[in-house]
Amino acid sequence: MNKPNFLFVGTAKAGTTSIYHYLSQHPDISIPVKETFYFLRDIYENNHLDYPKQRPIKDLVLTEDQYSGIYENETPEKRVGEIGTGYLYHHDVAIPRIKETLGDPKILIILRNPVTRCFSSHMHFVKDLHEKLSFSEALEQEKQRMDQGWDFMWHHKALGLYADQVKAYLESFSNVKVLISEEFSSNREETITDIFNFLGLVDMEGFQNLKTHNPSGVPKNARIQKFITHENPLKSLVRPVFRMVFSQEKRDKIRKTAKAKNLDKGQQIPSDLANQLKEFYRPDIEKLEKLLNKDLSIWKKADYNPESAIASEEKED
Repeated sequence: MNKPNFLFVGTAKAGTTSIYHYLSQHPDISIPVKETFYFLRDIYENNHLDYPKQRPIKDLVLTEDQYSGIYENETPEKRVGEIGTGYLYHHDVAIPRIKETLGDPKILIILRNPVTRCFSSHMHFVKDLHEKLSFSEALEQEKQRMDQGWDFMWHHKALGLYADQVKAYLESFSNVKVLISEEFSSNREETITDIFNFLGLVDMEGFQNLKTHNPSGVPKNARIQKFITHENPLKSLVRPVFRMVFSQEKRDKIRKTAKAKNLDKGQQIPSDLANQLKEFYRPDIEKLEKLLNKDLSIWKKADYNPESAIASEEKED
């Protein structure tokens, strides 16, 4: 079995989708499936809640045969990888499975200011009209949702406690690189070059500078967003024709573009909640600073104005 030799393990809403599109442009990198969730199969095998509380089983890779089939045509010369946003958070489940299947692959991690990441995570579900609660109400309900088995993407506050998550990977694998989302946003080319170097590849000139992927926000028109993101009789009627005319890649691009254009991305974190979260995360940030030997004052000093608190993975180009 040809296997991935690197994993990008998260965190969610920190720019992983954008980095995936950058890496996919390199001729010596192959990421045949962005997320398989294979190393979290112990969690997902018992999914019983309706989407979006839990992921549909049909969207997950749960067996060895499925997983090996994804990589059977890969060549040893390429850097073959997967991006799994849940692997960092569910490190206790993922790491033993990764070691069992892949041994000691190179591990990439990207982290984002936990306060803005938390807000963006909430807005991710507001975008598709799946969340009816306000940000404060969602935080109050988080523990109950976790106890009921809701997917990790709903664990808005808990996902941002990075220190123990990162420590687990540093202690388990010999080649781990930690990136900061804000540094990626301010200098994408330098970050991507750094990743290429980490993977043992030469830099690639002339890669396409991409705009933000997978942004969050509040729909400007709820009816339009509901039509795009939910099933309805008209969509069922036109879907066969749409599939005949456009490829899967083109259909996905049209859908994502329509959703993004219908979003107000300038939502602001309520100042009282921002300050509460800032103090909540401070001890963990300081723990992470010592672990990485890195100054993260950019997170501790954030003022959370509309520009810094924008509810998307990163700023627009």
